[in-house]
Amino acid sequence: MTTRELIAELAGTVCRCGSTKVARQTFCKRCYYRLPEFLRRALYRRVGQGYEQAYAQAAKMLDTPEASQ
Repeated sequence: MTTRELIAELAGTVCRCGSTKVARQTFCKRCYYRLPEFLRRALYRRVGQGYEQAYAQAAKMLDTPEASQ
């Protein structure tokens, strides 16, 4: 995912799972709280300073079947 796509998704109001989310938040509350605390903290990094890597790791974790339980 490009930086431009990440920023557009961050500005949007639809989570990658399809639920509604608050603009300027990466995920909806349900997805966000399914992540481990270290990863939730990492999502507060700035774009260009680790946010992209944190997002990729979080998305991968949320896309695995074990994470949906």
